[in-house]
Amino acid sequence: MKLEGKVAIVTGGTRGIGKSIVERFLEEGAIVILGGSRVETAKKAEKECLEKYPNAQVVGVEMELTSTEKVEMLISKIEKEYGKIDILVNNAGITTTQSILELTDSEFDQVMQLDVYGIMRMTRAVSRVMVKQKSGGSIINTASMVGIYGSPRQPAYSCAKAAVLGFTKACAKELGHQNIRVNAVAPGVVGTDMVKENVSDEMLESLKKMIPLEKMADPKELAGIYVYLASSDASYTTGAVISVDGGLVM
Repeated sequence: MKLEGKVAIVTGGTRGIGKSIVERFLEEGAIVILGGSRVETAKKAEKECLEKYPNAQVVGVEMELTSTEKVEMLISKIEKEYGKIDILVNNAGITTTQSILELTDSEFDQVMQLDVYGIMRMTRAVSRVMVKQKSGGSIINTASMVGIYGSPRQPAYSCAKAAVLGFTKACAKELGHQNIRVNAVAPGVVGTDMVKENVSDEMLESLKKMIPLEKMADPKELAGIYVYLASSDASYTTGAVISVDGGLVM
């Protein structure tokens, strides 16, 4: 198993891509701290994982990523409990489909607080632990193809994900000498609740016709790349942005 004994934190791990990452990490032997925006959803996801993998080590916890104090308290607690943190997957995020003509300051700020500041807070806290433990680690950020190419009616989300890409590269350059690898995954059109809630059926059908693989991705189809980046197979990979979009943009 590629991640046996590794301690991993996955934010936004209760559904969609995050839930698939959690399950693949468990299959590979990792100890997973699964984060959700509410303790109820986190514990529900934990229960579902344990039903599927009875011998797995997984704990669902509430993660308030918009609070520096709560993030630092959480990471301190995890460090004391497990003695180390090997992997961080910054997957939690939200979007809005407001046009720039309609976008309000509060809507823009809400997206940035979770999608950018949340990643910064988690990365800052976890990288301090990784530096101190001297064994290095792997940090993986979920970006998006819209952070590279933009998307109409998603100026806030496109801006946030573009920021994630720059943040990933900056951290990779800064933390590489500490043996901490920082990479990003840029998904395309994935069949998550967030996509279904924010993209019309008409738009989804239009996008499918543009994808060479002729389908929207199942979240499980993305989990493997996170396993790769978290494992020793990617020991010489850092600062990379790996697009997993079915060939939509080439």
